[in-house]
Amino acid sequence: MINGIFMGFIEDYFINPIIEHTGYNIINTSVYAIIAIFAAFIIFKTFKRYFTKQLIYYTLPFILLGSTVRVITDATESNIDLSSQPFSNFLQAVLNSGVYNYGFFTATPGIYVVIGSITIFSLWLSIKLKKPQFYPLIGLVLLIPNLLIVLLMIKDLTYLMIIMSLSIVIFLIGNLILDKYKVKEQAAKIALSAHIIDGVSSFVAIEVFNRLSPQCIQNGICYFGQHVVERFFSELMVYGTVFYLALKVIFAIIASIVIEKEAENENEKYFIYLLIIIFGLAPGIRNLLRVTLGV
Repeated sequence: MINGIFMGFIEDYFINPIIEHTGYNIINTSVYAIIAIFAAFIIFKTFKRYFTKQLIYYTLPFILLGSTVRVITDATESNIDLSSQPFSNFLQAVLNSGVYNYGFFTATPGIYVVIGSITIFSLWLSIKLKKPQFYPLIGLVLLIPNLLIVLLMIKDLTYLMIIMSLSIVIFLIGNLILDKYKVKEQAAKIALSAHIIDGVSSFVAIEVFNRLSPQCIQNGICYFGQHVVERFFSELMVYGTVFYLALKVIFAIIASIVIEKEAENENEKYFIYLLIIIFGLAPGIRNLLRVTLGV
């Protein structure tokens, strides 16, 4: 009986949300967060002295890799119409290959495990070979083919331009606040940008796309907040994702100010910045590309 209750709990809060595409809930979010914190602690202890500003730049291709792979999976699931696109036969062959089919390893949390493992192995290999440039090179080699696939699927740049325009305006305002508190660190600006893109892309998807796109209005295929906090604000009130966006921006700014004042050393500082960037940029780029592709 206890075993049955336990398995039912696992199915309800962990397995079914993946199968049914219902997003995160408070239970699986809490568990994933605990696992992520533990993994981060192990990674920091193992590679502590290698966490520098340069490593943040070198890690960006791996973050973008995860986002692009996830978007191609979204496109595969949505049966996107590519008949009018250049290289449509090639793109259709990619989507039908089975490589990007929706499953544990192409959706959260599995994709974080896969991309994280590739990233850590690439870092370890570059250290062992004493070739630091190998680390970003591996990321770029894996990213470029996936990024090209996504770019070839783009039909309309309208929502991309809306997201980027809003993001630039908000970044300029946020950057003024960072400057006021004498935060000049480039990693802080990347972290701010990452969370702005995440917040703005969510806002545009839920509040703009869902109200203007025939895909949502006529076909009922709409975006919803997949993360607990994001969904809470989107369901709280009309245009509730404005508060989610504001929260993301405020978090990035306050976190940057605290890191600059409280970090014990440079390695710790850049490691924390990297974590903040990952958890803003990875979902942010995915959201941006999803809305751009309409998947």
